[in-house]
Amino acid sequence: MENFQRANDEFEKSICSFTGSKYAVATVNGTAALHLSLLSAKVKPGDLVLTSPLTFVATCNSITYAGAEPVFVDVEENSLGLAPEILNNFLKNNAELRDDGVCWHKTRNRPIRVCLPVHCLGHPADSEELSKICAKYRINLVEDAAAALGSWHKSSHAGLIGTASSISFNGNKIVTSGGGGIVLL
Repeated sequence: MENFQRANDEFEKSICSFTGSKYAVATVNGTAALHLSLLSAKVKPGDLVLTSPLTFVATCNSITYAGAEPVFVDVEENSLGLAPEILNNFLKNNAELRDDGVCWHKTRNRPIRVCLPVHCLGHPADSEELSKICAKYRINLVEDAAAALGSWHKSSHAGLIGTASSISFNGNKIVTSGGGGIVLL
């Protein structure tokens, strides 16, 4: 067990070193990493989570595991990631900050606590711009970087702009261990 723990610690440190993340926590798979990332961003049952319709089912599974519901916001053609302009328009038309400091969907009367862009096929979404929009509405940004290990946007590794992100090591990813995932904080 001690050797396993040492290897796990070394693996997490090497991911931090490679990505520039302050912390990394290994998980059983990428879906578990994404689920934990959402919980760390305070997603609660009944919340709405804004995400991309262009994704693998694990993104929506993670949202529903947290008791929340996905709301799809369209992607941009260049990055295949969540489109900042469309997100901004969606929030302008459908959301409001209330006295409790939480962003609420106007007609559904439910909190929008997280925006979850997907770095589709390793193409980073414009997390910096998405982060600015989310900050205006006090929405946490959590990044699904499952397939983005080694992907960079400007000077930052994919997954480091939001409050948390997840990476997958499933067999179809760039770097694989046959399974597993990691949370970046």
